[in-house]
Amino acid sequence: MGFEVQITDEAFGDLDAIAGFIKRQASIDIAREWFAGIIGTIETLGEMAARCALAPEAEDVQDEVRLLLHGRKNRAYKIYFKIHQETESTGSVIVFHVRHWARKPLTTEELEELTDDNLEDTSEREQYQ
Repeated sequence: MGFEVQITDEAFGDLDAIAGFIKRQASIDIAREWFAGIIGTIETLGEMAARCALAPEAEDVQDEVRLLLHGRKNRAYKIYFKIHQETESTGSVIVFHVRHWARKPLTTEELEELTDDNLEDTSEREQYQ
């Protein structure tokens, strides 16, 4: 079976902003390739999402926030997500934030705000399976 993967509006905004930056710095083709690649990485969360470590920034947050990396070395991106498990093998994964690894870590307050704002109602979010 697997988990349903949902990407919040906030995370799509992050992806769009990063792709726009890549387009301006390189080309539209490279931006499209990057976007397709990171979406492919996000889709892997449908199977074995719990393989990803807990986000170090989430140590003081009540929610169990996990982190998936996409890319290599100085081109890596952090994908923050939460798992809503219904049974051992079913549930949903909600991706709520994406950022370049070199940016300063999220503060506890920023992470709490992101999880509160984006995880309350995901019924209208984009879904990938």
